Amino acid sequence: MKVFKNLNSSTYKYTTNSILIIGNLDGVHKGHQSIIKSAKKIANNQKSKIGVLLFDPHPRKFFNKHSPNFLLTQINERIKILGTYGIDYVMIIKFNKKISSMSPNAFCNQILLSGINMKDILVGKNFKFGKQRSGDYKYLLNFGKQNNFQVTPIKLLKTSPSLFKKTKMKIYSSTNIRELIKNGKMKLANDFLGNNYSITSKVIRGDQRGRQIGVPTANLKLKEHVAPKYGVYAVKASLTKNSKKRIIKGIANFGIRPTFGKKDEILEVHLFRFKLNIYNSLLKVEFVDFIREEKRFSGIETLKKQLKSDISKAQKILSK
Repeated sequence: MKVFKNLNSSTYKYTTNSILIIGNLDGVHKGHQSIIKSAKKIANNQKSKIGVLLFDPHPRKFFNKHSPNFLLTQINERIKILGTYGIDYVMIIKFNKKISSMSPNAFCNQILLSGINMKDILVGKNFKFGKQRSGDYKYLLNFGKQNNFQVTPIKLLKTSPSLFKKTKMKIYSSTNIRELIKNGKMKLANDFLGNNYSITSKVIRGDQRGRQIGVPTANLKLKEHVAPKYGVYAVKASLTKNSKKRIIKGIANFGIRPTFGKKDEILEVHLFRFKLNIYNSLLKVEFVDFIREEKRFSGIETLKKQLKSDISKAQKILSK
């Protein structure tokens, strides 16, 4: 899969007559996977490449720099996932003042027509673009008719009856998944995603209190990821060191550590039967299931007893 960050003659040659999906595709969840499947059908019939147009940073972050973290996948992780679904190229458009102030006509002419020159665009009917979001699906559809490319509406994928019964959520969407994660409903969030929600971040030094009580932890900041509910989770972590990838089971606590009077949010990961020094290494943590809420303990011994119970529960969950 090719990744393009500039529009030029070489990218134009590669992307001409392709099938283009426009959207943030945050999480690349089951709804997005359905869109990719539809694009593949069109591409197979027309013998065309499939591309995805992404914006970085996410427009929501650009317009509200102080908004809370909300991403399900950072863009590099999103690109890796898209590669596993047979996408031929990803076009990353830097979302800045210039792009945000473009008129719909300028965006269509400069980015889509002169920059990519696709044969077909798949886009949601609620898609808005251009200065002050003045462009919409109808505008894009009419522009396509005038310039010899097709615009195919994306149908939102409805949740299964069993999943709707549990969540009351009608469609697979990034917004719904974020809500499930925030409320600690990790197994349901993973059902929507089609894989485990994960966070990849660099291991930083903590106060090493976990080591003192016999449960050493790798500490990570969430960066731009949506924050899960404060509490303890069964997790699987993957670490690449010296070109070798290892998968390690464990438990993780996300919160502010009220027992020790802390206030800053941090993800603490205890990996079972693991002793290597991994400071400054990138660790990918997959959240498998929620075990319990974070709480304040009366003392170290009470905390140690609870952690022993948490580890036992996590091992049972992860052995399935």
